[in-house]
Amino acid sequence: MRKWNTALVLTALLLFFSIQSVSAQTTDVKYIDVPNHHWAKNEIMQLDEMKVITGNFDMQFHPETPLTKGQVAVSLSKIFGSELLDKSYGFSDITWGSDKGRFALTAVKNGWIQPSSPGYFGFDEPVTKTELWDALNTAFKLEKDIGKVLSITWPSSSDRATLHNIPVYTFPQIEEFLHYGDSIVSRAYFSKALHGILVETNRIKQSKHYTLSAPVESDTYTTSVPETYLGNVPFSTHPLYLRSEEAFEYKDFTQTNYGFSRDSTYTYAVGNEGAEIKLTVRELPNKDVFVFSELSNPTDTSITVEVLQKELDIARFDLFRYDRYPLMRENTDLADADMTTYPTGVLRFIKTDGTVEERMIGQAYQSKQLSLLYDNGEQSVSRELLDEKENFSYALAGKTLLSSYTLQANTGEIADHWYVDSDEQLFNSKDDIFKWMRETSQNHKKRNKWYTTDGSYNKLADSTEPMPVSGQNYGRTLLMLKEDRALTLYHENKGRYFENLVYNAFVNLKNFKQDKDYWETEVTSTYLKNLYDIHAPFIDTRFNEQIALFYYKIGGEFGIPSANEPLRDYADLLVSQQQKGNINRVASDAFYIADYFPINQNVTTHTSMNHALGGMNILLMSYQEFGDWRYLQTARNIQRAITYQKDKWIRDNGDIWYKISPESSFEGDDYKHLTLEDLIESYQLWQRIDPSQLPTLKQLIISKATFLSNEKLGYTTKIKKGLKKIGLYEYLPEGDEVTDAL
Repeated sequence: MRKWNTALVLTALLLFFSIQSVSAQTTDVKYIDVPNHHWAKNEIMQLDEMKVITGNFDMQFHPETPLTKGQVAVSLSKIFGSELLDKSYGFSDITWGSDKGRFALTAVKNGWIQPSSPGYFGFDEPVTKTELWDALNTAFKLEKDIGKVLSITWPSSSDRATLHNIPVYTFPQIEEFLHYGDSIVSRAYFSKALHGILVETNRIKQSKHYTLSAPVESDTYTTSVPETYLGNVPFSTHPLYLRSEEAFEYKDFTQTNYGFSRDSTYTYAVGNEGAEIKLTVRELPNKDVFVFSELSNPTDTSITVEVLQKELDIARFDLFRYDRYPLMRENTDLADADMTTYPTGVLRFIKTDGTVEERMIGQAYQSKQLSLLYDNGEQSVSRELLDEKENFSYALAGKTLLSSYTLQANTGEIADHWYVDSDEQLFNSKDDIFKWMRETSQNHKKRNKWYTTDGSYNKLADSTEPMPVSGQNYGRTLLMLKEDRALTLYHENKGRYFENLVYNAFVNLKNFKQDKDYWETEVTSTYLKNLYDIHAPFIDTRFNEQIALFYYKIGGEFGIPSANEPLRDYADLLVSQQQKGNINRVASDAFYIADYFPINQNVTTHTSMNHALGGMNILLMSYQEFGDWRYLQTARNIQRAITYQKDKWIRDNGDIWYKISPESSFEGDDYKHLTLEDLIESYQLWQRIDPSQLPTLKQLIISKATFLSNEKLGYTTKIKKGLKKIGLYEYLPEGDEVTDAL
């Protein structure tokens, strides 16, 4: 290869401050820390374009940070690609078989860089001026006295204006390098110097001048420092990354197939004291994904990890925020109120090809796991909510948007975050987005917003244990997992987001139940504990009835495998309760099934009217579906008990008593609307199977509806449709129509 004399090389190195552009192009900024006014932006951009030197995937180049031996090895290996060795070498600081190892070995074998010590390359160690110029001398076969030439005193600023027509610059980090002394080299300076040599050795035919667009960062976006640890999550559909000041290491991968949906869970150890972050990507049948992040921290120090996602070809984007609608919180007492709010908002991407994609972004939740262990080894579990905060920020470089979702967990805490990603529009229109946001703000206690890979968490009643001093006790409530309101809205407008919530509900219910035939409540009710000394886990008949119906009525529509099996399983469970003694007997041929079945405690609880009706309805539906006579027989036992005692169930004001106790006393205030919905459902089922049962149900329906009307308590949409269907629309209660039963 041709040698270059000292004068020519010196001229090249002087001129790297002001190489005249012979070609120009306008392009998008690539790195948020290399803007259009950066003194080395032309050289950095051209070398990056040539893939000789690159920045990080978080769109930072770190131009003023020290250059490392590894970065020199990579750049020179790429320039002299024909001399790149196709094997690795056992350096103790480099993973065996990695590309880093090949680059390091290539640099050593070609004499560009020497290992820091035998068997240790020093890949991340800073490069000094002497080491760099030794490497460049050897690689480009420059004259060996180049170091001596460069060690002369750099011209003063007053001399620079005339020396080689170089304009006056003030770059302290470069001046430090160019002064005598073995100083550390910056990445920007390396880009300048390397680019100059490539131009003078004719490896770059034309120097480019770039006019860069301006990068944009949100107010809360935090740039990384060179010591930040970065890594990509190996999920192919959507590029996901992790960023943290703590070192993290890939730990485990699991995949769960639900037959209609699939979870891919990536687990990383964070630090070296037991903290870890789990990223679960839940792929839905429509190709949309939930991304759940959970950072658990058992260590003595606070840990912060960012989950990053990159989107390409973005023409523009908008964030439609939930907080445009004030939260209508009925109770602000911190010890009692639900202090969660609503998700951050809908991020809409307008792609360069005109297509629209959307992402629903949740909030981040900091909590502590709570558990109360009982003498028999069973336990009640919940979470104490410590904080809910917005954790979304972004950086935009050209047409590339990097979203950041920050998780912070202090000692003993768990930090959760979620979002839903779609290559389509999640909502049919902006009006639909705003309508859902408005509804959520008005009914925030009945709309899920704290989603995790194991289900949604909701504010528990103050009659649950364990109860933290703060009163902020949250748990997985089975009925809230069903997403009834989302299902209704999906049927109304086919909104993709509501479809996703329903799919997610089926996954959560499957995960909650695990390998059991029914769903156990995992939080103790002190109300039940004080009455009957029972605690979690126990079976709540109402919850299981509602979930079985959810599967049976909706599962087929959403392609859920064996969607009618929960109906059969629960019907079998109800039938078995007579033999187990979990009944309140009225006559030899009539009984109620108890509301709650303790798992390992021998006690019979009360029966509430809504639970009795719900169980009976399940038995009738199961009889219609499977033809098992046992289901019909048990349903008749329950209906006969109601018929025998119908007058006792009706209160003086026309309302229905809430429950019948094991001692046969009628007690408690009934739900406002729920029991009437159940009575109407029972009426429709017996109408098809045995109309002789209808008079009792009609009497109860009229009494309950009249009470609601007298009190102006209104009705649900389900009540309105049901009364019309059974020919009793004249008894529609006066008052407002509501969507959710109370």
